Amino acid sequence: MFLSILKSIYNILILTLLPFIGMSQTADTVRIKPDWNPSRLHVGIDVSRLMGTAIKPHKSSLGGMIDLDFHRFLLAFEGGVEEINRIKTYDYTNKGAFLKWGIDYNLIPSNKYRNMISLGLRYAQSRFSDQLNFTEENPWFGTQPLQFSNQNISAHWTEILLRLNVQIWKNVFLGSVLRIEIMKNISAPDQFIPFDIPGWGRNWKSGTDEKTANMGFSYYLIYHFPFREKEIPLKKIK
Repeated sequence: MFLSILKSIYNILILTLLPFIGMSQTADTVRIKPDWNPSRLHVGIDVSRLMGTAIKPHKSSLGGMIDLDFHRFLLAFEGGVEEINRIKTYDYTNKGAFLKWGIDYNLIPSNKYRNMISLGLRYAQSRFSDQLNFTEENPWFGTQPLQFSNQNISAHWTEILLRLNVQIWKNVFLGSVLRIEIMKNISAPDQFIPFDIPGWGRNWKSGTDEKTANMGFSYYLIYHFPFREKEIPLKKIK
């Protein structure tokens, strides 16, 4: 349900803001030499994780991002911590952290407001511990409490990103990210396959089937730290 709401918000956001992003392109023609020296730093907090913490009582999560520009490319880092305590017919706890790094390619560098649509690639790692408690009815021995746990295991995967940054006030931007998570690999669990992976999400598709791919949405509130002026490569409009 929550993921469906995020999908709807993401679609509305793109459809609403894309016309304004296009209008902000300049009509002049100037050829500017590529500038590979960094000019700005983006630092953001993951608002979607704060929303999830507020809405889902079994989950607590905090995340953020940082990136630095090099011409049309951005060197990007994301990270966070996550804790889950899910109580159903079983009691499952999961606690860990994740880190992602990679590059983004800005598709609209001519935007005078520094709005951005970009494609990106991430390598992600997660390290966590989890524990499963439940009771089993046995006709011979009665009700037995059982416990299984994994200590300090790791997972890694690759992400493909579509990212949109839009200025909402001076140096403040709203960022949204659609991510496709693939090529997941988990180090040998001690006693059972983890139900969740921090940074990846739910690890179960249905029954006992693991997810081999996943889709995620992130929303960031970003502050733009400019530390030098950089000429904008103006775009020719015929």
